[in-house]
Amino acid sequence: MKAFISYSHKDQNYLERLKIHLAQMRREGLISEWTDEEIHAGSNLDDVISTALSSSELFLALLTPDYIASNYCYNKEFKEAQKMQDEGKLIIVPVIIEPCEWQQTPFGNLKALPKDGKAVSDWTNPNNAFLNVIDELRRLTTFSKSSIGIENISPAAVEKLVRNYKVKKNFSEVDNYNFKERSYEQIKNYFQSSISELDAVENLQARFINDGKGFFTALISNRANNLNSFLTIQIGNDGLRHFGDLSYSFSEQVTTNSIQMNKVYKIENDEYEQFWTKNSQGFGFSNQANTRLTALQVAEGIWDDFISQVGVSLD
Repeated sequence: MKAFISYSHKDQNYLERLKIHLAQMRREGLISEWTDEEIHAGSNLDDVISTALSSSELFLALLTPDYIASNYCYNKEFKEAQKMQDEGKLIIVPVIIEPCEWQQTPFGNLKALPKDGKAVSDWTNPNNAFLNVIDELRRLTTFSKSSIGIENISPAAVEKLVRNYKVKKNFSEVDNYNFKERSYEQIKNYFQSSISELDAVENLQARFINDGKGFFTALISNRANNLNSFLTIQIGNDGLRHFGDLSYSFSEQVTTNSIQMNKVYKIENDEYEQFWTKNSQGFGFSNQANTRLTALQVAEGIWDDFISQVGVSLD
């Protein structure tokens, strides 16, 4: 099987370890992997990656906070892989490298590696974690090799290979705190990455200004139309707890005034997982209060709102 390995460049060291562990499978002709390290200077990045992905049978996503925060890895490579999986052309395998909120993304619907989705970095010996990954990939590729191409594997067989199981649980205040803390880090990382991208666009300037205790501020300037926009995102404090667990406003000031902090999200949960919703008591939201959101979706929504203040939108 040809494997497309999707990863954040900040996780290069984990990629190298995985490639070392794949050596024996490579010798046996069970797998060949492709990464963006094979792109030559002067090549069109999007075209080369799209071509490599379209000819792959396996999509290995090395999941870390940096991966989930990456616009290119998550919104470009993963989204395209999802379409191929829906068409029965590809199998997506999430490999959990570092603790992150992968369960709240579409990856949460798939069987993750290593065993039980325990992050590689949490294993006493990371080599044991990678060995578990290799064992599962060997089983998967051996199964595929017995068929004539992945398109001939029945949908039921593919589902059996990638499905995961949910376990009901009760969520404590500690769970809420941890969920909120992880979400804040993901949202902050998303904004830092997006601001770096935006700052490279002609006529636009963007800056991550401040990272305080439970809040950060950012600024965008559009020199083409002379518009500026400040943004403050804040994880709930005592003054906002009645309204929600995360809020933001287009102001440089951190405040507990619920009118100024006018866009509010809160943490909800069902019997299986926690998620974000737009608080119906918050200001500025309409009838979308009951939509289940991941931290990444919250970040994307706030980012779109933020850049629209200076006349910018995503293509």
